[in-house]
Amino acid sequence: MKKVLTALSIGLMSFAAHASAEGGEHAPDMHALWKNFGYRAVVFVLLVVILVKVAKKPLLEFLDKRTADIEKAIKDAQDAAEKAKAELAEYEIKMKGFEKDLETMKENSLKAAEAEKAMILEDAAKQAEKLKSFAEHLIDSELKRAKVQLKKDAVMAAISAAEAKIGKELDADKQKKLLDEYVKKIEVAG
Repeated sequence: MKKVLTALSIGLMSFAAHASAEGGEHAPDMHALWKNFGYRAVVFVLLVVILVKVAKKPLLEFLDKRTADIEKAIKDAQDAAEKAKAELAEYEIKMKGFEKDLETMKENSLKAAEAEKAMILEDAAKQAEKLKSFAEHLIDSELKRAKVQLKKDAVMAAISAAEAKIGKELDADKQKKLLDEYVKKIEVAG
């Protein structure tokens, strides 16, 4: 308020100095000017007083509320920043845990894959051994069958040769008897 009155006083003095400097016949009526200025100053002061009386409390309340809102916003922002830092630290700890879990899972997967590989190789070796054994038995049985067939073929060829040589001296019963005996001898020998 003092600043306003000081500014008004300085303004009035400069106005008065300007008016007296002009002088002469057309000089303004200083009394009328001061009176006019006095009315305007009183009206201005009254306006300022009324505005201060009427608007002071709502203006102060608004400013207090605005200050409180700003302080609350700053506090909320600080709380949010602290919470974000805490969550970030928590997530970093979780990420380290996840990395360890991931590494453990990777190691377990590699061990399981190696075990599976060993099991598959062992199973393949067993299957190969079974197939080899089966093939050997099949070869043996086919060899025996082929030997028996060759023996039968040899007997039949021998009989045919003997028949041709002996001629018709042997009848069918004697031929059958000789054949059975020869086959028994071959089976005992084979």
